[in-house]
Amino acid sequence: MAEPDVAEVERCRALAVQWAPVLQALGNPDRLLIVLWLTDGAQSVRELQAVTGLPQSTVSYHLGHLRDAGLVTAEAEGRSNRYRLRSPDLDRVATMLGALAPATPGED
Repeated sequence: MAEPDVAEVERCRALAVQWAPVLQALGNPDRLLIVLWLTDGAQSVRELQAVTGLPQSTVSYHLGHLRDAGLVTAEAEGRSNRYRLRSPDLDRVATMLGALAPATPGED
């Protein structure tokens, strides 16, 4: 077995460190739902409450995680904030995740 390329290992390690917080944030079903919903545009906490069925404090908690992971940004609008995806490329991530998901019974 050949020795691994040290530079390539370090490149992959750096990517793993960079991507881990994002993947951890997306690993929660409620946060993933929020991200998927935000692909249609900016939403307020109240609007996200209606979609998720979660209390305001829980939606805000999840939005905090998504902000910390660099996935969403907040814009002040009156006395509240509107949250949007930091990057439109997250639409492509949603498509990729859909392709990776296991087939549900009857889809084969």
